[in-house]
Amino acid sequence: MNLSGEALRCHPSIILENSIQILVPIVVILFVARRFDISVIAALISAALVLAVLFNYRQWKMTVIRFGETDVVIERSTLFKLKKTLPYSKIAAVNVNRGIVNRLFGTSRLMININSGHNAMAPEAALTFKRDMADRIRTELSQRLYQHELPVEESGETLVSFSPADVVLHSLFAVPTLQNLLGALFLVNSVYELYLSVATDAAAGGSALISLGMFFLVQVVPSVMQLFRYYNFKVYRKGDVIYLQHGLVRTYRTSFPISKVNAVRVKSTLASRLLHRSCIEAEVVGIATNDGNGNTRPVICLLKDDATIQRLLGELVPEFVYERWPSKQPSGARSVLRVRTIIASLALVAVMAYPSLIIYGDEAPRAGMMALSPFVLPALTALAVLAFVGAARASYRIRELDIGEELFTFVNGILDRETVIMSYDKVQMVWVVRGPIARRFDVASATVYMLSSTGTKNVSSGLFPESELKRIGDIVMERIASGKYDPRRSGA
Repeated sequence: MNLSGEALRCHPSIILENSIQILVPIVVILFVARRFDISVIAALISAALVLAVLFNYRQWKMTVIRFGETDVVIERSTLFKLKKTLPYSKIAAVNVNRGIVNRLFGTSRLMININSGHNAMAPEAALTFKRDMADRIRTELSQRLYQHELPVEESGETLVSFSPADVVLHSLFAVPTLQNLLGALFLVNSVYELYLSVATDAAAGGSALISLGMFFLVQVVPSVMQLFRYYNFKVYRKGDVIYLQHGLVRTYRTSFPISKVNAVRVKSTLASRLLHRSCIEAEVVGIATNDGNGNTRPVICLLKDDATIQRLLGELVPEFVYERWPSKQPSGARSVLRVRTIIASLALVAVMAYPSLIIYGDEAPRAGMMALSPFVLPALTALAVLAFVGAARASYRIRELDIGEELFTFVNGILDRETVIMSYDKVQMVWVVRGPIARRFDVASATVYMLSSTGTKNVSSGLFPESELKRIGDIVMERIASGKYDPRRSGA
């Protein structure tokens, strides 16, 4: 087809898609409230569905889309009129999303994102067409955006093969460590509550079920979401464009030019490091995602061994690869971390001292494990202090800084670690901060601001000499003044 400006409407199945989205929260609210019997609930749901269908039918009928020579125009002539113009020059990506409804009706949903970090969480336009029409529209748009046609679905040769076992490992071990620990606590508590209910014939099963439900919500559900999301994962590059394909129930096809990538992150959790595996994420302007763990950056490589990760970086994002000579934090940073640990520990002890004394002074008779209750808070306080000490030592040992000619790198994290590789031409602002303790030991920390998929994103460094951190901002300004600044790197 030719994008000639003719008026188009989305496929009518969008009425059902949007109606279901409205209906789901209504059903949840009615069942949670439990104030009506099943017949009343069924009647209310039916009425809500009818109203949703009528509303969305009118929205569909009164909305037209025109693909012109320079822009996409979406017009809606309802009571609240709408005219949205999306210039091709501002479009960051045109992605394909296919859910169950799309598969039933043979349609695809085109997700159009512009070069805006502020609005990237929701696409500027979500248009549903028959699958062949959607592919033709996306192909023609790609010729305008990337100067070449998009590869046919599943025809690109992935740079790394990802087996179902890799997807399962990523789903289990890419979950943040603190989230895993919280889920484990809920699971242990549910087992303990069940043990008490069996051993004492007490009615403790209800609280056990609540803890078990929280375990599934915190631990199991995010892992299952990642398993479904990243099934059949493929990544490849053609020219200056990176392509991603993945999904089981809902399939995704995403593409973005390398010029929209503001940073590359190599990440590993505590569990994945035990397996010598890490994954790669990209900070892409105009594209946001959600993997169930609150992460909004596209994953461009699932958990793989270190050798594969290094090879893929060189083949997929060579613009973010350079020879690094990282610097460790100086001795002044260790002193700052020690002082902060002492302050935090004293504050915690001061807060916990009073309730500990009250429990210890309570002379009420206790039996079984309750006899240990006076010692629980002091023990937890001691463990927390030890955790503060361990975190400070790990932070001093792990954090690194590397300042290269074209790129610079921060290494951060304690339990979960990340290596963030950034380009000077992507930096919006650099703040170098020296607090009263840091000034005493002649160190500082830097915060680098860049445009990301969710607005302005900042990346913080460890504690390093102020002169080293100020070099980042100085190099940025020098590149602009000398003409070395590359607008292609900045996504301009």
